[in-house]
Amino acid sequence: MVAGSFPEAFLNYLKEAVGAERAAEALACLEAPVSSCIRVNPAKPLQSGLAADMRDCHVSRIPWTEYGFTLGKRPVFTLDPCFHAGAYYVQDSSSMFIGELFGRIVRKYYDGGTPLRILDLCASPGGKTTDVASRMPAGSVLVSNEAIRGRTAALMENVALWGNPDVIVTNGDPGDFGERLKDFFDIILVDAPCSGEGMFRKDPSASEQWSEETVNLCASRQRRILSAIWPSLKEGGFLLYSTCTFNRKENIGNVSWMKNALGAENVMEDFPSVEEAGAIKDSEGGYLFLWGLVSGEGQYAAAVRKTAGDTERARVVSRKRKNDRVQDKHKTRLQVPDGLFKCGNMVYALSEGGEVKAMTSWLSAVAGEVSSAVRAMSAGIRAGSLKGNDFVPNADLALSSAYNRERYPEWNADKELALRFLAKESLRVPEGCPDGYQTVVYDGLPIGFVKNIGNRMNNLHPQSRRIRMRID
Repeated sequence: MVAGSFPEAFLNYLKEAVGAERAAEALACLEAPVSSCIRVNPAKPLQSGLAADMRDCHVSRIPWTEYGFTLGKRPVFTLDPCFHAGAYYVQDSSSMFIGELFGRIVRKYYDGGTPLRILDLCASPGGKTTDVASRMPAGSVLVSNEAIRGRTAALMENVALWGNPDVIVTNGDPGDFGERLKDFFDIILVDAPCSGEGMFRKDPSASEQWSEETVNLCASRQRRILSAIWPSLKEGGFLLYSTCTFNRKENIGNVSWMKNALGAENVMEDFPSVEEAGAIKDSEGGYLFLWGLVSGEGQYAAAVRKTAGDTERARVVSRKRKNDRVQDKHKTRLQVPDGLFKCGNMVYALSEGGEVKAMTSWLSAVAGEVSSAVRAMSAGIRAGSLKGNDFVPNADLALSSAYNRERYPEWNADKELALRFLAKESLRVPEGCPDGYQTVVYDGLPIGFVKNIGNRMNNLHPQSRRIRMRID
């Protein structure tokens, strides 16, 4: 791809956003390889430090996040059991800045420890959700929403792998939140659908879909989204706005519009390490990450604070829930084994299909209100299922950071055995192996369950997560 292949209007927009010199520098790097980056899960440290598959990848730290690393070469993530354990998330380095911005706001305005209600409005596939989940204070609740139903499966999968128990995944429109959950959230993230200029290097087909009309349509749609979600933000709360595009209409223009039309003030501060790494700060305090100037792809991020409250107070439209029955006061009826979780204040729910879900008490306190306003796809942890008198643990239980690892014996697996388990192959019963359920552990992290029934070992890894790539 060369600069001459782009529409002249795009080149003009880029020059307007960053200046002619920086635009030329970026365009000269269009043929450079895309970097491979990961963000580690602080709740799941590996016994060996960095995953074995990455130790010869010339790893370097990303300057704007303590959890991010750039890899000199891309390993086969599918064949790394640490990936399936939720030890890290594969994410572009530029988009990791939003998590750092969130963390800065929490530390400065909430003393780093106040329980918060947080909404990630456009969340799939889950990069920013998992980053925020690692940084939110204890007792907080994160609602991770995806408006497109077909994209919620990937989001739920990544939330489960990451293992934070205080996340609700929803499938709703921005207006659902603004109309039915007024003054509800302390912090809202809006990674808005955009014209995708920041993806031109990574996905050349994105440039073929670009037009001035698309830019104008996206800018208008972004303002509709912001207007719709604004009533759901508490007065004094924060909205983090981001796109993966460069032009001023979708970025600084919309930040200015929020200040003038919605009642917001800018709260962005200086990030010296970010500017030293090549990101550009605009007059509204937002940061623009441009390929060629930073190691990652295109990203824009800014933050505002809501200064004007809404006249109409909170109103929730109830919807009768048919699938789940909260059973915490009849907990013994669920026949859930004691000691499944580190904390004892878990609330259990039983679905009509026999699936047992577990929530922390603070998540349970708001889950009903959220699910009455928008379609809730999942909440808390899928702990297991009841089959007769038997409780069968779910893989998500092992992946949860709240799981009490003393509940079942642990079976430590080497890489070969771990991959065979993840491929859902038949496993040999080792000599002296105890009967019943056991947690499969790789490099110090649980990856799922097996059950020794004497003559064979039942592999309980979900069929939907089975590795299909050849592992030999």
